[in-house]
Parts: sequence; structure tokens; C-alpha cells
Amino acid sequence: MNVDEQKAAEALLGRYLSEHLNGRNDDVLEEFIHPDFVHHTDETALGFENTEPDLEGIKAGMVEMREKLDPTYEFEIVKWEDDWVHLNWTFHGVHRGTVMGLEATNKPFTIHYTGRTRFKDGRIIDAQNEWDPAATLEVVKAQIYS
Repeated sequence: MNVDEQKAAEALLGRYLSEHLNGRNDDVLEEFIHPDFVHHTDETALGFENTEPDLEGIKAGMVEMREKLDPTYEFEIVKWEDDWVHLNWTFHGVHRGTVMGLEATNKPFTIHYTGRTRFKDGRIIDAQNEWDPAATLEVVKAQIYS
């Protein structure tokens, strides 16, 4: 990607964060996600019911995430590599529902993870987050049970 395309992609990510992830507006998701989008992250350890990789499954998964974890997100761009952007993510949540086998505590927690996102035709076509479910569980338990 050239610099102008990277800047446009960064602006799109900023809108995705403010309007969809933190703004909780699922009606705008199609503006950000390419029709051929693939989510490469295995999130089965969360124990969510909605795990389908298509657009409707992503929307349903986000609704479930909001109900159980009341999330807000932040990201920092680490570097560009061709048409992939590498990101550091911060996830702030409130443990409102059963996740990873843990009954709700209504306590806040924060986790950090890395990811990378690829763009095509001005929208997100691939996303992959790197996280270790066992390590994440230990971090969350330390925060919600303290």
C-alpha cells in the first residue's frame, strides 16, 4: 500500500473503532468489512454461542460480547507491512456474563493483545488477533477476583 492508502486505511480503522466497536452501531459494519472478509482468530475458548465467520455471525458475536463483557477498545498502530497493519489492542471489559467458564462478577478488567489487519478495496478483508486463552484467563482472573 502506498502512504495515501495507508492513511485512508488508518482513518477507516479509527471510524471502525469509534462507530462500530465502541459506538456499538452494527448497521455500519458493511462500510468497514469487505464482502470476502475472513477472521482468522480462534475465539472458541471464550465459550460464546455465536461464532460463525460471516457478517451476520460477526454481528451476533459482537452483541454477545457486549452483553457478557461490556467492552471498549483502543488500538495503536505498530507498523505497516505491505497491505497489513500490525496493531496493539487494549480491551477494557466488565465481566457481566459467563465467559471462559467464569461466572459473572461485574468487575472490570483489561487485557492487551496484538493483531494484524489487511485491507482490500478500502475495507478490512482479513483480521487475525494473537492471544493465548490460558494466559488471558489468568490475567482476567487476577483482576476480577482481587
